[in-house]
Amino acid sequence: MNVQLPSVRHPHSFYDVFGVVATAVAIMALVLTVRHGSVVRIEMVVFMAIVFLWAGWAIERILAESEEQSKRRRQRPPWDQ
Repeated sequence: MNVQLPSVRHPHSFYDVFGVVATAVAIMALVLTVRHGSVVRIEMVVFMAIVFLWAGWAIERILAESEEQSKRRRQRPPWDQ
């Protein structure tokens, strides 16, 4: 069984996005459990905003990649598959 860590730069699947977001939420929960301050909370809000912007970018990239593959498959004649 081949298990890969989630890719941040080149996400290829839902599992990459889910793994990064789940890790970010776990880190945020750990930091907020240990530290209690308004500055830390503001930092965590900024951190989560960055993570969710990344998730949107990653999902958009995955869908665009999937669309390209679909177009390439449609261009090939059926006997080449």
